Amino acid sequence: MKNKILMLLLGILFVPIFCYASVLDEVPPYVDIVGINEEDYKITKTIANNEITIELVEKATGLSYSWSFDKDKIEERITLNFNIDFESTDKEEIDSIAGDMDKVYVSFSHHGSLPSSARIKVDVSQKFRDGDKLYLYYFNEDTKKIEFIDDNIKVKDGYAEFEIQHCSEYFLTGAIVNDAVNNPKSLNYVIVGLVVVVIGLIAYTIFTRR
Repeated sequence: MKNKILMLLLGILFVPIFCYASVLDEVPPYVDIVGINEEDYKITKTIANNEITIELVEKATGLSYSWSFDKDKIEERITLNFNIDFESTDKEEIDSIAGDMDKVYVSFSHHGSLPSSARIKVDVSQKFRDGDKLYLYYFNEDTKKIEFIDDNIKVKDGYAEFEIQHCSEYFLTGAIVNDAVNNPKSLNYVIVGLVVVVIGLIAYTIFTRR
């Protein structure tokens, strides 16, 4: 009888401890991972400097990538398919426009809007070296056009980081895609055009005053 009472008391004492420990593993904002088999990944969530980061490491390949969100912009919960593929089902169409330049395809299993902007960190070491400047492009599946997103990306420790507002088909490359929409190169043409116009106006003013 005494043994049963002792075991009951120990159970009462230890149950709250075990429950409390499991709660400590998950603090808000909560993360719901959908659409993937979590056993295929090592998944880590960290919160630092008001940023929540979800890192995934594929157990089969060792490939790792991460998503980071501004903690203050997440109300309570993130529900998302965090899987990223590095091959694209639109590869042929992308290559027909961009050519055979080196690319890292970044194909998100989740398509559409995000709970807030996300900073994505991916391994690009097989294609690019530390210090390389990269260009981020988006393949618009509706218009079948490539759209320029960002060129303020540098490879560091084999990884590239960039920010997105929604998920779809993206790729990173080390050169400008000439036929892309909104290229930074297009801005150069505008500047050159303005310079030519200004020079023309100055020359016209000088000659008409003579």
